[in-house]
Amino acid sequence: MRETLRVMSSILVATMLAPASLSAQTVAQRAPAAFVGCYEIALGAWSRKVNAPEFHAIPATIRLETAAASRGGWKVSPDIAYPFPRRLPGPPRWTVAQDTVEIVWSNGFQSTTLRLGRHGDWELRGRAGVWSDANEYGTDLPRAAATATRVACGPSK
Repeated sequence: MRETLRVMSSILVATMLAPASLSAQTVAQRAPAAFVGCYEIALGAWSRKVNAPEFHAIPATIRLETAAASRGGWKVSPDIAYPFPRRLPGPPRWTVAQDTVEIVWSNGFQSTTLRLGRHGDWELRGRAGVWSDANEYGTDLPRAAATATRVACGPSK
């Protein structure tokens, strides 16, 4: 009886721990090839004044890479040239949900996001937005129309 109880307890513990150990073994998702590459970014006028615009200066040309970012998604280069850089693990990074690409740059205090949908074979269109931990914008965050046009990639840095 005692042996049976010990075996039953072992089976119960093993089945409780199995889902946790299996979830730790997830395979990294591959970057969608349809979006990987280089893009020239064009921004429209911001909907309102952007405080500290140097913290939201999206690079003129970006590369959506296949290398995994540390907190999900894939790496983007280059980073925004922050006046006072602070490395936040993860950004800059890009993710995809259905047919929409989200690109995020952040130094931990200020973030800039592009949300772009596919428009033909060579272009992504959507919006840029900014956020600040100081919340000086309230609910009326600055946003601008954004277009990303595919261009040939130069050598990686």
